[in-house]
Amino acid sequence: MISTSLEQIAKLEMLFSEQEHTLQTLNDIITRQDRDITKLMLDFESLKLQYIDLKSQLPDQQTTSEVPPHY
Repeated sequence: MISTSLEQIAKLEMLFSEQEHTLQTLNDIITRQDRDITKLMLDFESLKLQYIDLKSQLPDQQTTSEVPPHY
């Protein structure tokens, strides 16, 4: 009976250790993804500003959102 209890405790400790490792791995992945998303958002904002700047430098043209006259 005591041997069985010790085996069960050892199994639980091993499972706990594996779960702790899995959680740490997932946390590392989420942290990295958060940094990547933040960087992508900053890059996007920079590109958006560049686009607006370049668009403002173009001569007046019909915007692409307007429907051409033949429609």
